Amino acid sequence: MTTKRIIPCLDTTFDESGKAVVVKGIEFESLRYAGDPVELARRYVEQKADELVFLDISASTDDRATMTDVIRRVADVVTIPFCVGGGIASFSDFERVLDAGADKVGINTAAVKNPELIREVA
Repeated sequence: MTTKRIIPCLDTTFDESGKAVVVKGIEFESLRYAGDPVELARRYVEQKADELVFLDISASTDDRATMTDVIRRVADVVTIPFCVGGGIASFSDFERVLDAGADKVGINTAAVKNPELIREVA
């Protein structure tokens, strides 16, 4: 029998005013605001999600660091495993995200560009 796990994903970016917001869309097109990442994280914990994924969907394309201040605030309200991804391109990025409260780190673009990165951070 397969164990079912509910793992919501917070696709997060900055709005025009510079505030972190969760967005929803299809293939990152026609994005609409879905709410505040900290409030949504709190709600998912209350609703008994098994784990939470936080993706900073614009960190890589904007060539900036992952929003660790927001990750820290989300980590403060979650009591479930917390995975963070987006903009992770170096060992120091891994350290920064883990120090901010992530339990796990997801990597995508950087692993394709630099396959040795996985070995470095393992």
